[in-house]
Amino acid sequence: MSELLEVVRYREVLWNLVRRNLKVRYKNSILGFAWSLLNPLMQIGVWYFVFKILFGRDEPNFMALLVTGFLPWLFFSQTVLDSTACVTQEMALVKKAYFPRTILPLSVLLSNLIHLAFAFIVLLALYAVWGVDVTIYYLWVIPATLLVAVFAYGLSAMLAAWSVFYADVRFIIGNLIGLWFFLTPVLYPVYHVLKGSLKNPDNVVEIFLSAHLEPLKKVFMLDPLTIGVESYRSALLYGGENFIKIQVTPAMTELEQANALALQEGLRADYPLLPYILGAVAIAVATAIIGQWVFQRKAESFAEQG
Repeated sequence: MSELLEVVRYREVLWNLVRRNLKVRYKNSILGFAWSLLNPLMQIGVWYFVFKILFGRDEPNFMALLVTGFLPWLFFSQTVLDSTACVTQEMALVKKAYFPRTILPLSVLLSNLIHLAFAFIVLLALYAVWGVDVTIYYLWVIPATLLVAVFAYGLSAMLAAWSVFYADVRFIIGNLIGLWFFLTPVLYPVYHVLKGSLKNPDNVVEIFLSAHLEPLKKVFMLDPLTIGVESYRSALLYGGENFIKIQVTPAMTELEQANALALQEGLRADYPLLPYILGAVAIAVATAIIGQWVFQRKAESFAEQG
């Protein structure tokens, strides 16, 4: 609580760092802030070509599903990656003046929240083009964003502190974030994982995964990013409906539609959302508390290390 009061007291330092972060990211760039919108659109264009054109993914509204899921992921990954340098880059300021060190990872979080807001405006423009309706359920984006932000802050605070003492952290995290991306349902809907199975495993990894598949699915559903990404889709695309959703199209036969709906209901019964949402919230809050504790313990030694 005392640290929070100190942050409020030094809020001008916080906002100055946020403004500076926003300016520095695209300094000397002709398009400036437009890159915060163009970067994700260019990445999404590449994925569209790969998955829709080359691999022939046939989900209805595939692009809307892809863009919507990518938004919270981009916010999370950029926040975590930026945090690995937020203390070392400000070491001169750390040595020169007193301010609550929590401001450093917090400024990274707030800067990326602002970028998320810009990207969300572009998303709404794309929805207008794609004919996606605006509903009251859009408000569910707020708690979903808060969940991802709390989780991101906890990891960011830990990584910001450890990066001061171990330069390897930023390289390790860069690779882990790349792996985590594919373990998060951005390029695919969550039901693909929940209905998945490994038949006739023929190597050590497949045998291990096959033996522990159900517990791994539960861990997957407890990931705050899984809940955050799919909550975005539920709020913005599914009208607040349960996000374990299989798309049924007129192109399907009646039997295919009936099988898809039966599978959907079975998965919803096997994986009731409320316990997983509450579990993800608990994990996010615990991560934030532990991250803040680690950061404050290490903060006293920042100046000496630098």
